Amino acid sequence: METFHWKVSPGMQVTDEPAVLTVKLGDGYEQRRAAGINSLLKKYSVTVNVRRRHVSALEDFLARHGGWKAFQWREPQTFRTICVVCRKWSTVVNGAYSTVTCEFEQVMR
Repeated sequence: METFHWKVSPGMQVTDEPAVLTVKLGDGYEQRRAAGINSLLKKYSVTVNVRRRHVSALEDFLARHGGWKAFQWREPQTFRTICVVCRKWSTVVNGAYSTVTCEFEQVMR
C-alpha cells in the first residue's frame, strides 16, 4: 500500500458524521443503532502547496488510486497512520506554486 508523503498546509478541516441506522416506529419514536463496528470514520479536507514542477507527481498519485484504492496517510493532528481514499481533488495554479485541495475519507483496510 502506497503512502501519501506530501505535507498538508495548516488549517485542515476534519468532519465527523457517525453512520447511524434508524427505524421510524411512529408517534415520534425511533430506534437507532450504529451502522457497523466502524461507524465513526473521519473525513478530512486538506490543502497541499507544492512547486508547479512537482504538482504532476501529486496529481498522478491521486489519479493512480482512482478514488477507490486506499493509501496510507499520517494524520497531522494525532500523528497516526490511517488508510484513506481521495474521491475528489482540485488544483489551483498560482505562479511558481500550485495549491491542491483533497477530500480524504478514512476507510478500514
